[in-house]
Amino acid sequence: MPSHLEDIPLDVLTQVAFFTIDSSPTSALGALLQLMLCCRNLHRHLSIDACPQLYARIFRAKFDLVGYCRREREPRTTSCLASELRVRQRVLRRIRLGEVVAHCLLDDLWVVYLMLLESDGLNELHLHAVGVGNWVLSVLRELHTRASNEIGEHAISLAVSVASLVLSHIQISSLPMNDRNQVLNLLRPFTTSVPKYLSANVNVVDELGILSTSGSRNRAPGRLTVPSKDSREVDKYPTKANYLSRFTIPFPNLLSSAVFLTFAFKEVTPLQIPPHLPPTRAVAIATERHGPTMADFVAITRRRTPLVADSFLQYQSRESDPDLAKEQRRPSRSVIHDEDFYRTARRLHAPTETWELQAYIPGLLTGVWEGSYMVAPSTSCPPIGCPGLDVSQDFLCRQPIQFRLEEYLSFTPWLPLPVETQDNFDGHVLRNLCANEEESTSIIQFSDGNPARNYPYEPFRLNGASESGRDPQHALDVVITGETPRRFEAAWGAYSFIGRIRLSDGLISLTRKPKNAGDDGCGTWVFEGYLHSRRTFVGKWGTLSALGQEGIGGIFSVSKTAD
Repeated sequence: MPSHLEDIPLDVLTQVAFFTIDSSPTSALGALLQLMLCCRNLHRHLSIDACPQLYARIFRAKFDLVGYCRREREPRTTSCLASELRVRQRVLRRIRLGEVVAHCLLDDLWVVYLMLLESDGLNELHLHAVGVGNWVLSVLRELHTRASNEIGEHAISLAVSVASLVLSHIQISSLPMNDRNQVLNLLRPFTTSVPKYLSANVNVVDELGILSTSGSRNRAPGRLTVPSKDSREVDKYPTKANYLSRFTIPFPNLLSSAVFLTFAFKEVTPLQIPPHLPPTRAVAIATERHGPTMADFVAITRRRTPLVADSFLQYQSRESDPDLAKEQRRPSRSVIHDEDFYRTARRLHAPTETWELQAYIPGLLTGVWEGSYMVAPSTSCPPIGCPGLDVSQDFLCRQPIQFRLEEYLSFTPWLPLPVETQDNFDGHVLRNLCANEEESTSIIQFSDGNPARNYPYEPFRLNGASESGRDPQHALDVVITGETPRRFEAAWGAYSFIGRIRLSDGLISLTRKPKNAGDDGCGTWVFEGYLHSRRTFVGKWGTLSALGQEGIGGIFSVSKTAD
């Protein structure tokens, strides 16, 4: 005798099937499976091929779509969402079981990475519920044991990017020292062997790729339409129905994520306070001693790189916040990843110019930044006791750094500072810059050394607009000026900063010079890197040295403070 459920109209049956599922975002679909196993007709009517609208509705209820729709600007079909639900359920199952399947690894990492970039809370809830942190650590351990090759480096790029988004300070601190050192050994070749100046290697937007250990980009950046389908799990939907078929995405920037993760792991061991330092600034002044005090070291050891996983825990605790107006003013979690997404993703059949100013939003750098830098070992000096041995040495030391930055915008009809090619740099690295403020207006006249040529720029205001009220995203150029905050000068030195932002891909270049004549021996340093999730500025630094001379350099990580 046929079941009465078979006589129900399909739209009503779909409603019944949807409400059999637990409303919890991370609940399994076991109840739906049991309903489908009642009889063959129900299984046929409710299958993903016959009823994709049911599975698309489940996807909308259990996963985040706001971030995707904001970037895609067009809704996806029900068949596309149903297919993506099946893909994600498979990936989450493998993560929950702790499986690192070689032939599925790249696809799994792509799915997890894109879920994190689109997450407004639900995606991260799914991933953390199945233990994504422990899974990505096992992926890193697995990759560390493999021989270095092109496919392995692509997997490392994705795995390190995922790890930087899912690992928390508590999880990193709880790892055994051997496990932490294993991850640092995996990251070290990508942070110590790349060129000192990023602008010498990355010059065009359409050739973004990861850096190999030799410092050059791969022959082919591995530009993919993702997530790709594995031959062992053939999907019945055509390629054009893929979840991100409108985008072309190369592998994420390995250097930025490797530097970010290196500092997160290094900060587990706090900086050692030299015992010979005066305890406080008052004692230092009384004894006429210059430089940092013990109190200065204690203050900087308390600051850590802000991790996305830690902010997710804070986000969950704010869900019960009664101040709804405050929550509505706070930007969604996926918004902080927009620049990371646009920095690499390219919409198919769209001109490159339409992506300008999406890789960087003016105003993100304005404020006070604090962090540290590490000095890389010299390539001309082999490790002691290992002459001629090609090994990757650890960083020599870690020192604090602080600066306050302001941004100035150039709009039409004014012309921005010219981009002129320089030795070892592209023209976005500013070495010398003169500024004159007009008394009648707040416009700044910048000069590149030629007094006959001035370039007007407007200061960016914290209210999100330029001085003239024009939209900052219409700016032609962004110039940065800054200095060491006064409260840090006595301990760590006084410096001035000038720089600019390459709007095509968001590359930030800062040139640091000593403010006092007695500090000229410190030399001129260039900091180049990218913003990571709008919270942290990470990259490479190096001293300006004569052509052919090595100089010194390393990596840095600074985060914006509350003030």
